[in-house]
Amino acid sequence: MSEYQYVVFQAVDGPLNDKQLGFAQQQSTRADVSRWTLSVEYHYSTFRGDVDGLLRRGYDVYLQHTNYGDREIRLRLPHGMPGAKRVWSKYVDGEQLNWKADSSGRGGILSLHPFHETGDLEEVWETQRYLDAAIQVRERLVNGDLRALYLLWLCAADDDDNDPAEMIEPPVPHGISDMVVHAGELLSFFGLDPLLLVAAGQEINAAPTNVSTDQRFARWVKALSHQRANDLLLQLLIGDAASVKASLLAEIRDSQTPDDWPTTDRQRSLAELIEQAEALRSDDNAKQARKAQAKAKREDAKAERQRADRMKAMVKDPNKWLRDAEQLVDARGTHNYKAAAEILYDLREAVGGDEGARITRRHAAHLAKTHPTLNHLKSSLRKRGLLE
Repeated sequence: MSEYQYVVFQAVDGPLNDKQLGFAQQQSTRADVSRWTLSVEYHYSTFRGDVDGLLRRGYDVYLQHTNYGDREIRLRLPHGMPGAKRVWSKYVDGEQLNWKADSSGRGGILSLHPFHETGDLEEVWETQRYLDAAIQVRERLVNGDLRALYLLWLCAADDDDNDPAEMIEPPVPHGISDMVVHAGELLSFFGLDPLLLVAAGQEINAAPTNVSTDQRFARWVKALSHQRANDLLLQLLIGDAASVKASLLAEIRDSQTPDDWPTTDRQRSLAELIEQAEALRSDDNAKQARKAQAKAKREDAKAERQRADRMKAMVKDPNKWLRDAEQLVDARGTHNYKAAAEILYDLREAVGGDEGARITRRHAAHLAKTHPTLNHLKSSLRKRGLLE
């Protein structure tokens, strides 16, 4: 099997300017580059461009995966990590999950790169799903959502060099289960079951209503002075709207830091969480199986009612159904041969007795004689006991 790598960068806050685009185009002669994305795939080679340089020059999210299990995401956070270091450092280990601050300013790059042995992870076929999840995690980090850091800790902790029984979870943000919907796919990308978030959320309170993004924005806007509101509107109209928006989001986040986001300290190991997630998955699979069985039963009952209705119509005009069977055979195709045999089988049952058997067997013999080379037709008729 050949070695394969896929790399994608995504701009989220705004498109690259001309200078940034020029830098991006210099990083790979094979990449598809635009103001919003850079993507490239390799066989027997790897991307040798400046990943952090690209993230500091316009792109906001980096994701790469290989067919031998190496996976990584990096997130550009232009206004830094959410909240104080004493909060976020409980989730960031500095190895599998690492924060690299810029040499100046508040920005930096958060990298997630756990190690997995070759063959541990299933191959990736739909990269966009995982890229969307990474973008969602970044958005929540920018907005100060502490739950995004817990999700990243789960991905980082499941490193093949770590003992899951020794990996003790950090404080669990309230409402962590909700992240299954928002960014659970990122766990799948790193070989974990998204139900880990549900397991982590057991006996954990829901997220407080005052941390919803819309409500936080509304409170911040309400507190603006009339003059400040006018100034901001003017900046949005005549300035770089994407840059202004990013700056405002950071200001809102800093005014309502995640330091106050409620957490519960459960001190569970990753092994315990995985065991709980496996139990939840088993229950969910059983539930889905019961649903599938109930659906199949409903569909069977519906099909039987439809068959009964059809057989009532057959009794009234058998010749019409003989013609229908012949038209299906004339149309050719295995599906049509089976459908023609089903019609004759139901017609035999509908008419009943010797008369039903006589009509349908005679017509089946007629079809076989008319089409002597259609072996699939004859096989279908024999399976229904219509042909010797």
